[in-house]
Amino acid sequence: MPVVPSVGFQIRTLPVGYKRVNFNNRSYYAHNGIYFVKVNNYYEVITPEIGTVVYELPEDVEKVTIDGARYYEFNNVLYEKIQVDGTRAYEVIGFVEN
Repeated sequence: MPVVPSVGFQIRTLPVGYKRVNFNNRSYYAHNGIYFVKVNNYYEVITPEIGTVVYELPEDVEKVTIDGARYYEFNNVLYEKIQVDGTRAYEVIGFVEN
């Protein structure tokens, strides 16, 4: 499992290849399973909101089975595969406690 920055960690520049994600009238920036919001002149690592939809999962995502259903987990965020306008996507449905 890769080392991921903690919630609250700040960077000045987003990583190359980030994607913009909009949810609940808020813009996020996502890169390889890490979510950022702009705070003043920085980008701060956050936990995504339940219901956030992304179209790609991180390379190191783990498949998990809960009550017979298949989900995907990365950095304690649990995703469910869904369809959005005929396109495969993944919705944040909860969080895994360690």
